[in-house]
Amino acid sequence: MDVNEALDFANKLITNKTKKPLNDIEIKVFRGSWESLTYGQIDPLSPGYLEKDVGPKLWNKLSEVLKIKVTKKTFRGIIEGQLREQRSHLAANPQPQKSVSELPISNNSDFVGREDAIAHLNMLIDCNAKAIGIYGKGGIGKTKLAYHYFETQKLEYLELQVGMQAQYITSVKSWVNDQLRHHFKEEPQQDFIGTLEQLKRKLQNKPVGIVIDNLETALDENGKFKKGHIDYLELFIRVLNAPNIKSITLITSRQRLNEAKLSFVEAYQLPELDESAWQKFFSRFGINVNSPAMSAIHKSYGGNALCMKVLREPIQTKYNGDLETYWQDNKKYLLKGNIKDLVTSQFDRIQDNNIDAYNLLCRLGLFSYQKIPHIPRMAILCLLWDVGEEEKLPSIDSLEQSHLLEFRKGMIDNIPEYWQDNLDLHVLVAQGWMFDLQKLQNEVKLSVFRPAGYSLHKVIWEEAKSRLNLSKQSIDYLLFSLKEQVDKFLKSSKKVQEFLNFIYQKQQGFFCKFIYKKACIRSAYIEVAVDIFGNLSNEIDPRFELENVGMCHFLDMHLSIELDITFEIAQDINSILTFLYCFDPKSLFWELSNTSDLSDIDFFLEILPGIKRVLNHKLQINPELYQALQQIQSLLPENVGKISFYRSLLHIVKPELIPISRKIPIVLLKEFKDICGSQLRGSIEEFEKWFQINGQEWLDKIAEIMSNIPRINISTDWQFSVQEKQQLKEYYDANRLLVDCLNSASEKMRSHIEDTLLLPIAEIEKRPFKN
Repeated sequence: MDVNEALDFANKLITNKTKKPLNDIEIKVFRGSWESLTYGQIDPLSPGYLEKDVGPKLWNKLSEVLKIKVTKKTFRGIIEGQLREQRSHLAANPQPQKSVSELPISNNSDFVGREDAIAHLNMLIDCNAKAIGIYGKGGIGKTKLAYHYFETQKLEYLELQVGMQAQYITSVKSWVNDQLRHHFKEEPQQDFIGTLEQLKRKLQNKPVGIVIDNLETALDENGKFKKGHIDYLELFIRVLNAPNIKSITLITSRQRLNEAKLSFVEAYQLPELDESAWQKFFSRFGINVNSPAMSAIHKSYGGNALCMKVLREPIQTKYNGDLETYWQDNKKYLLKGNIKDLVTSQFDRIQDNNIDAYNLLCRLGLFSYQKIPHIPRMAILCLLWDVGEEEKLPSIDSLEQSHLLEFRKGMIDNIPEYWQDNLDLHVLVAQGWMFDLQKLQNEVKLSVFRPAGYSLHKVIWEEAKSRLNLSKQSIDYLLFSLKEQVDKFLKSSKKVQEFLNFIYQKQQGFFCKFIYKKACIRSAYIEVAVDIFGNLSNEIDPRFELENVGMCHFLDMHLSIELDITFEIAQDINSILTFLYCFDPKSLFWELSNTSDLSDIDFFLEILPGIKRVLNHKLQINPELYQALQQIQSLLPENVGKISFYRSLLHIVKPELIPISRKIPIVLLKEFKDICGSQLRGSIEEFEKWFQINGQEWLDKIAEIMSNIPRINISTDWQFSVQEKQQLKEYYDANRLLVDCLNSASEKMRSHIEDTLLLPIAEIEKRPFKN
């Protein structure tokens, strides 16, 4: 390429940008550098001036207009690449007629070589395809193609990230609810099929794209949906293939979908990038592709788009765009075809150039990225405890620029509290919704906080974890240092420290007989105080699962917080509430009562022991509550206590009366009636008559008593500012991340961290770690 053509191109770009053309000395440097002359050869009288002043300013100008880092050694290759690309653009698009320098520089430098793929997708869509499966191996660019297609079509799209781990697959039910609520601004119905119908109607109104990413996680070895994820099949059949919908669905998967009912999903096998695509990509960054090494390196990596992207950086910077020399130095190393080798070279380069960034990268191997796929910035900064403040952000930027660390923007979503079909949401906010649901719908919202965060690609994470394990720093030391930094984050906030102390005092006073780790209580208070949608207690103590006994204790803990009473009293009150819920069609327990063989009178009898136990706490409960329960107990028939006692006793002495299939393991009153003596049978018959006449009125009264129990609102009482709430959320997130790492710690360190988790600084200082 002629230097004059290149100079004209560069000069027009700079003039359009700065309104000033290149001056004579800049033109002299440009021409000389184009011919690979040194500054001394360009101007023997003032080489230092050119090297320290004119040259750097010229390369900075070119970097700005070309939108890529330019140096004296790389600028020629970069300009040649830009000119070749823009000539191709002119040839393919002769209208409107513009000079080369007026054409826009592409910002999407990662997307190359997919013209045929775009054309194929267009062809399928022109043939009325509603859903297209984009199949191919990992790293080939399936997801990139799907998003790029909708973006270039200027089409609004929804995202369904299926997930990378089988145990964390996204629920279709939750996803559909989220789209209706946040994207279409419509409250979902209670039943799943109803919400699918809602979504279908929305997709019939306007063109919308849908990306379903990583579908292979939900498929079995035969390409069929796993048993636990049949809801995906319903989404495809009822919505994505429905008549008159205007949506286009692009599905990415490493495995081909093989469901007979989904034959309408068109298949497209995404090929590897050909060599010309690699050449085009590398040319954009000033890499000399006119080398035999180009074919060899493309073949070694099988045209993989991810490998291409990772390779670019060391070739461009370390080897100044010299592909041939890079290949000669690395061909034996890279010919293994294992991307891990490539990632290793990236780690080595970071280690050589920025030891702080390298240490950070290895420390990021602490995290699993499963339950918490994105690490908040606060936690990243806490990992840099031994780095000066001014060097922390550059260390993070270094990893981002090397494509070793990926960033996602933060989001805060407010959602209505009565998300009926989500179990976690119900148990999170305790019990008041049963009796005052409409009020809660209007006045209360939950905040789903998705902080801005960073993540590592899986292969990079594996290398980070491996190097961390091989380093001289112990995992215990790293976790201890991380926790110290997390605790210091709120040290200067007097009000937040007072709140943490308030939580600690409540834990000490109300939860003496709590069988789980005490940090569970502290996490629950924070969740309630700042409206966090989460359940850190389950991560702190795996016994605290939201099923069976764990779920009951979770409800008890939140009721204790809400009513400001001891955990023991909350358990007794909950034993009343739980069976009251079985009479409420709006509650989670309604389905349970409807699908069991227990009758209303059986649920009624289960309420009575709870009333008796609550009355035993006379000195600890509200006097009005005590009097109300005494009064309602006096309305019961005389022999109901005896009936309730002997019936519950059968559970112990004759467990064979309870079938295994019964969801609630209690003896039915009719079963008890069949085997008891004549005198007790007569009492039961009298009670049944009483219940038929008075049962509903009695239930209404006990429900009213329960709903009128005074409740507290921690969030309102503490009046946190927006900044304080944000601090608590970040602090909560960082502690959640810390908990996620504890499986790597020694038993002693794990115990210390769990004991001091979420405590005020004053209490933490009383409990130093003793090595």
